Amino acid sequence: MSTARLIILVLAFLPFSAQARTLSDVNLAEELQINDESPVLSLNGASLRRTYMIVKTYVGGLYLEHPSQSDEEIIRSDEHKRMLFHVLLNKVTARKVARSLKEALVVNINSEEQERLEPHINQFISMFEGKLHKNDEVNIDYIPGVGTKVTIAGEDKGTIPGKEFSDALLSVWLGKQPVSENFKNDILGVN
Repeated sequence: MSTARLIILVLAFLPFSAQARTLSDVNLAEELQINDESPVLSLNGASLRRTYMIVKTYVGGLYLEHPSQSDEEIIRSDEHKRMLFHVLLNKVTARKVARSLKEALVVNINSEEQERLEPHINQFISMFEGKLHKNDEVNIDYIPGVGTKVTIAGEDKGTIPGKEFSDALLSVWLGKQPVSENFKNDILGVN
């Protein structure tokens, strides 16, 4: 094989090895697109979520149009975003996941916001049914001018209109009382 051919062959495979970040055996793409019309999003940060400090629950990744280390700037921006989590548990009820997300959301918003967002919170909770299995992925996409699109294990579960719900939901991971400070710092890229 000629040297030129060997170089081309090596270069052809380089992008693939440099285009993913692995965390707890989960590969997260460094870049992705929500749909054909959306811009390319970059992986801002990723983290392993543990419960009771020992049980590996999920790997989460935050994708943004413009990476940032500012929680407030990320929540405030009206740009495409994706929060994903890759399930590591062998099996968990989707309702349990939804209830945990609701509990984490409610501690990060005030009572007026909770009352105003209650229909959206209920719509979000209703999207989680059945069981989630190891390697299932939940994608929560904010699409400007549209709202929060939820995809669970490859199935489109619907879209919650507006930006306010997306902002509140992001507070689960980026708010004043996130699910974990380490998780928050990891997805902000500050660890």
